Amino acid sequence: MSSKELVLWQNVDLPAIPKSVSKIEDLVDYGVQLHNKDKKQIITAFNNEAYDMVSTYTWTKAVIYLKSQLSKMGISFIAEMLDRPDINEHTNIQQAISDFEAIRLAEEFGVISGTSAFRLKRAMETVTHFNQPELDEDEENEITQDEAITIVRTCIQGILRYSKIEAPIDFKNFRLELEGNILEDENPYILKLVQSPYFFHRAVVRILISLIKTSNGAQLENSLANSNLIIPMLWGNLQHAEKWQIGRTYSELFTNGQTKAASGLKRALLKVRGFDFVPEDFRSASFIKVANEILAAHDGMNNFYNEPKPVSTLYSMGSVIPIPAFPICVTAILSVKLGNAYGVSNAAQEVVDEILKGISKDRWIHFFKECLKYNDRLLYKLMEFRPVNRWFSLFSASLLDKAILEVQDRDLVQLLKYTRENDRDKLMGIAGRMYKKIGYSN
Repeated sequence: MSSKELVLWQNVDLPAIPKSVSKIEDLVDYGVQLHNKDKKQIITAFNNEAYDMVSTYTWTKAVIYLKSQLSKMGISFIAEMLDRPDINEHTNIQQAISDFEAIRLAEEFGVISGTSAFRLKRAMETVTHFNQPELDEDEENEITQDEAITIVRTCIQGILRYSKIEAPIDFKNFRLELEGNILEDENPYILKLVQSPYFFHRAVVRILISLIKTSNGAQLENSLANSNLIIPMLWGNLQHAEKWQIGRTYSELFTNGQTKAASGLKRALLKVRGFDFVPEDFRSASFIKVANEILAAHDGMNNFYNEPKPVSTLYSMGSVIPIPAFPICVTAILSVKLGNAYGVSNAAQEVVDEILKGISKDRWIHFFKECLKYNDRLLYKLMEFRPVNRWFSLFSASLLDKAILEVQDRDLVQLLKYTRENDRDKLMGIAGRMYKKIGYSN
């Protein structure tokens, strides 16, 4: 099942902007979210060869609009989807979620196509790179005319050309079904769910968690009953990050005195012997918070300057990362280590290396087996030339040999073999196939 089978958006049928449209004056006319003042500013700046201003202005307009539309789903739901316990109904969504997170959510919900998401991520990296204040002022470090046109086209094609982004009708109905009715095995949503892309499994788990936390009365009973159907059904395929999220939710409900909700979720955990994923304390929440701060810095403007501070904070928290926080902490650290197509934060590398040294072989094996297969952030990076070259330097031959023997998944085994062999092209190829299997486009 693709996301389009359950998610219907009213903006998906607009044809692409014709390739023949190449003049900035014609291109901005497609941007219905751009006011006449915006269009004039873009055209004037472009004709004055202020390509960095054009790119940054258009990009900012696009992501602000995208985030505002996503926020209509509910801030608490967005928090659950991103596994961001630091976000609540009083949070400013524009500041709280990164541009990368907004693009990823939009793709998962069908707001934008996989191709648009791919291009938007490229545009984001380009804008972010050229906005770094420490870049030397020379022609090589300036956005070119072609790059500016590409960014403007990407922002308009993917986001700014739509009069509004409607809430996903079928997705809303599914959410209403989960809290309004007790579903059976033969329900069409349930039948399709098993064969859906992994990111939809992740979405459904987080929807259920959100409903259990916030519902009362009959809605809570329905949500718990559906959790007892769906969680055991998906459990064998869930990665540890999602399993820990379920376990952490149970612990929070129990601690907060939400006994009915905790008891219902406990039944689901008992069915799958899932209490190994219930944290003994909330120390992991502190690690998760800092890891999210690292990723926010990594995804944001001037990322190379902003990454060292949260990385240093994580390092100062101790050498042993709690297991519940391990997936996101390693993702954050490797994101900084691998950087992007434009480079890395040099100031953060020494501390990152110290954190990586503290990760044992057994923990790395756990990472390969339980954290990498569905890690869209890292797989996306492994499709890029420069991050792949940095990836080759991370792991010893003995670690890779041990991992290859213990990892069962065929794609992961290939990825590890190509890592050991320093075969860049094959590694980028398998990373791309794995990324696509999750449900994304590359």
